[in-house]
Amino acid sequence: MKPIGVIRSPFQNTAQGVPIQGALAPEIRGTVEIYPEYVPGLKDLEGFSHVCLLYLFHRASGEKLTVVPYMDTEPRGVFSTRSPHRP
Repeated sequence: MKPIGVIRSPFQNTAQGVPIQGALAPEIRGTVEIYPEYVPGLKDLEGFSHVCLLYLFHRASGEKLTVVPYMDTEPRGVFSTRSPHRP
């Protein structure tokens, strides 16, 4: 995988203040910074309603194949959840 940019958020600590879901904190804004050499690839993107971003949780620690999601009681496969603890 070769990064073409960086996603930034106002959160510096992964364990403090990060909302469970973005919809619960609509006032919080992040940014997507594309490295200059890739900016030409954004041409005509404004014509679309959505953009898919693939990202790596570089500050996540540990890997778990099953997790118990927030407000759930049953273990779920990590890939069916929003957990950052992925292999």
